[in-house]
Amino acid sequence: MSALPCSIYRAPGSIRRARYSYDTMLATTQQQLNARLASGWHLTLEQALDAAGESAARHLTNRKVRVRKVRVAAPPAERRASFKRAALAASVAVVVDALFEESTAVQSDDAAPTRIEMVAKATELGLKFSKRTSDEKLLDMITEALSKQEA
Repeated sequence: MSALPCSIYRAPGSIRRARYSYDTMLATTQQQLNARLASGWHLTLEQALDAAGESAARHLTNRKVRVRKVRVAAPPAERRASFKRAALAASVAVVVDALFEESTAVQSDDAAPTRIEMVAKATELGLKFSKRTSDEKLLDMITEALSKQEA
């Protein structure tokens, strides 16, 4: 029949694959092979799976499948915080320029200077200040620098 010893197969079994399960056994004698073939074992895995039908894959229906998590390398450039800060700074600069142009066009001489005007004059004079510098202190720094220039 076949060359001995040979492997014989039965499905379903303890060896699990992606879509089916099976068992294997080694038959060493012709009597052992005949007895196993009579009790439901087969000479090839394909024959065993065909004979088992759906029962070879039944245990796989309730099996937990491992889901592999995939990491995204980097968020798109539009979503990065640095991109948002740069866009915000650009929009603020446009708004400040527009406000500065509007305020200079309608400004009267006896009104108090605005923060934007003081910032522009302080940068023109080369004064060092920050956004935390109050309007009063900035005005004092500007008047002091102007008085030093005149003297």
